[in-house]
Amino acid sequence: MNPLKWMMKKNYNDSDFLDVELIKKNESKIKLGLYISAGLLFLYLFILVTTRKPQMPADIKATIDSLTAANKDLLEKQKQIDSTIAIYKTKVNEVDFQIDNIKEKTTIVREYYHEVGQQAGKYTPTQVDSFFKSRYNY
Repeated sequence: MNPLKWMMKKNYNDSDFLDVELIKKNESKIKLGLYISAGLLFLYLFILVTTRKPQMPADIKATIDSLTAANKDLLEKQKQIDSTIAIYKTKVNEVDFQIDNIKEKTTIVREYYHEVGQQAGKYTPTQVDSFFKSRYNY
């Protein structure tokens, strides 16, 4: 059978055959490129496996580990101190509230006795006597 008739029966384009022809013409170049790529990949993997990764000296590693442990201990102590500070802050607020209440009561008592002292100048002798008796319980 004639190849042209066969192409016409299958409805193939000329471009399909041109790609195959182009590959056949450059087959040696393509193989060479694949071999070079595979060789470079193998060389990279060989160098990666055979080269030693830098190891940290044992004394420096031990120092870093001890500092890390000390840092963790300090962080725990800091948390404890922060919680203690929070407790003290609440206690200080309670004491401040009590002091404010005492100041208010002192002011009220001071005003009361100031008024009573002002009125004492107008008392009669029996009122003065009952005032001191009630005040000093004698």
